[in-house]
Amino acid sequence: MKTDSRVTILFYPTGIIHFQNLRVLKEKLPDYRFLIIIEPWVQKHPPEALAPTRKEDRIETKNGRLPDDVWEESVDLLFLFMAYPNYFRLQLIHEAVRRNIPVVAIEEVNQLALNSGIINHYFLPLDFFGVSSEIEKRGFLELGLPEHRVDVTGWPFYDLSVPGSFSVRGIREEYGIPPGKKICLLVLGSLKENDMVSLETRKVRYQLLELVSGGLTEDYWLLVKPHPTESGSSLDEIKKQYPEAVLVAPGYPIDPLLAQSDLVVSRGNSQIGLLSMLYKIPLIIVPAGIKTIFHGHLDEIIARTPFDFRRIAKNYEERRQIDFDRILKIHLPLNREQSLNRIEEFFLRALNENALHSEQVLLRISILFAFLGYTASARNIADGLAHHNSTVLLKKLYEKIIQPEEFAGLLEYFPAKIDRWHLQALLIRTLLNEKDNARLKKAVRYLEGFEGEVNPHTFMDDLIGRIELEYRAGREKTAERLYDKFCGDYSIFRYYRQAFGMLRFVYQRNSRHAVLRKKLWALSNLHKSFVRKQIKEKLCSSTGRK
Repeated sequence: MKTDSRVTILFYPTGIIHFQNLRVLKEKLPDYRFLIIIEPWVQKHPPEALAPTRKEDRIETKNGRLPDDVWEESVDLLFLFMAYPNYFRLQLIHEAVRRNIPVVAIEEVNQLALNSGIINHYFLPLDFFGVSSEIEKRGFLELGLPEHRVDVTGWPFYDLSVPGSFSVRGIREEYGIPPGKKICLLVLGSLKENDMVSLETRKVRYQLLELVSGGLTEDYWLLVKPHPTESGSSLDEIKKQYPEAVLVAPGYPIDPLLAQSDLVVSRGNSQIGLLSMLYKIPLIIVPAGIKTIFHGHLDEIIARTPFDFRRIAKNYEERRQIDFDRILKIHLPLNREQSLNRIEEFFLRALNENALHSEQVLLRISILFAFLGYTASARNIADGLAHHNSTVLLKKLYEKIIQPEEFAGLLEYFPAKIDRWHLQALLIRTLLNEKDNARLKKAVRYLEGFEGEVNPHTFMDDLIGRIELEYRAGREKTAERLYDKFCGDYSIFRYYRQAFGMLRFVYQRNSRHAVLRKKLWALSNLHKSFVRKQIKEKLCSSTGRK
């Protein structure tokens, strides 16, 4: 039973940064009680990482499950910073929906704007979603989130007093930086091979390092800050290729580094750029092939060559005025206090509005269970709902007996892009075993629009399946276009390299190999099964899916 009269929020953090964000929210909402779900990965971090939480408010998972009595605490609200589908998170939301508990998320970074709209973790059904700006809001509405459920709450997870709270001597003494040298901090993203969401390959990284090291004058000492997840050969490569740079420990906190830097360099798709501008630290953007929020708004700090880099650095040294507000007013329109006030109002709205969940929400949860491979759970939810046409068609899709015309009818019940992508992924899995070529050609038409435009790694195994189906249906131009779109980025993973290599080998258009392809058809089918199994296992370990 609930132990006190305060509002009880069940909070599920998925990254250590979320504990720091929680500290900010708890200071603003002292009368709220936060029950914190603690997974095994948290135990690997030092105790101070859990500082914003009391021991009695921590709920440890066992075998990937919450203790049975958690929901007896009379939870008032389920709160997330990320809402991408995995089994545990989907179970949490299903339990909340069953109990008419509102589900709330707050965007932890400007992720759609910073990543040109191709990274978005918010696929789960949310009752209320707080984003940092109107641009972010528009991006999520285009994905199909209901407009009345999305609010601009800003981004308050910073402290303007931070730059003055660190001694400049600290970083110099720790890393042996000579007196009189200015510090240039290059902040790297995670490597794609370690983090499938990332847009930073080794090739991109070399471009960044070469441009920055070629553009820096002797006045500067280069510090390279790897992503916290970095380790092993990639760090050794940086040391080997750029021995003159100081390689900061991946886990070193970013705030003291920013506070002690004279110049910060970012690719422009990280919150670090916005944070540097908030702290009024000179910033140079090296986009390395991507379009950033700075293009068209602050082009004078974008460096494409070492010459550009030296020119921009000189402008800063000569104290030429650069108006960071041109970016901040768009992407961080609320100051810290305004944002915290909005978030407080946001929580109150979620608590006071009627949280009765419609059958449509349960259908979406059912679809996501099926997408994750838990078809029995998906069926059980569908069986418990009223016998409407949408439910009937969904169950046919789960049982892999749906006809192309029926699938077209099913899509009419789910107009949002997010829902359609998951339904199309399920159709692809059904069609991969289709023997009737006429039916296959008819059904493939309903895969239009399924191209991984947001967070493609979530759908990559199904996108590879779509490429195969397009080849089999005789739509070679579409297949080749999709192949070219994804092959380069994802072939850095051995298991995807196998899959793409298999597709090109089996379905290549060169007619001289037609006979050989037929003779190897049985072998290729065996290979496909093996590769798909490997892809699924690797994707699960990378994203938490099962």
